[in-house]
Amino acid sequence: MKLLIIISGLYLGEEHKNNIQILDNYMKQTGIDFEYCGISSQDDFHIFEDIIKFKYKNINTQLQLSKICDFITYYKKTLDYDWYIKIRPDIKLLGNIPFDMLSENAINARMRAYLGPKKIKYGNSVNGEGIFKSINNSDYVDTEVSTIMDDMLYIFHKNIIKKGAFETLPHIDSKQDEWFHSTIFNNRNIKMNIIGINMCNTRLGVYSGDTNM
Repeated sequence: MKLLIIISGLYLGEEHKNNIQILDNYMKQTGIDFEYCGISSQDDFHIFEDIIKFKYKNINTQLQLSKICDFITYYKKTLDYDWYIKIRPDIKLLGNIPFDMLSENAINARMRAYLGPKKIKYGNSVNGEGIFKSINNSDYVDTEVSTIMDDMLYIFHKNIIKKGAFETLPHIDSKQDEWFHSTIFNNRNIKMNIIGINMCNTRLGVYSGDTNM
């Protein structure tokens, strides 16, 4: 198993170095063969280079999904990885990534909003500790109706690239939030799989919540 970790953001930031150190320490403990890609709107990759080594460094001033689509489209013919993790620099892992729960045929992520039967510990990006604690966007119904995926951290297999999930987007000035991501993936017939990840956005002070629990 070979994995590419894509650290992507508007900027990388000295204040996020501890998050990257935690990520790197965790990945080394997994025994997985992994490399790093950095995507930033500016040439600030040096900030993390005393912690990690970047296989790819890409300056891109587009919004966040466009950044990922541009990178994958450009390198598509030469990328040689089984799995990919997209993560923002302001994300701090507080627990393990559930590799045993991943689907090779879906985008694997927490949910921002969910209407369906699944009950997942740490499966929501809201309703946990922090400023979004009072927001509860998961509701139980017997049949899965709607999934709006979190865009802070998501994991996908090379199959998802082959299915066309990350083809280049036209230039878009509108906000590329969770609903935007989910709309693009739905339009491209890409499924979304809820997983629980115990994590924190250190910039916002927001922790994972639970799905239907």
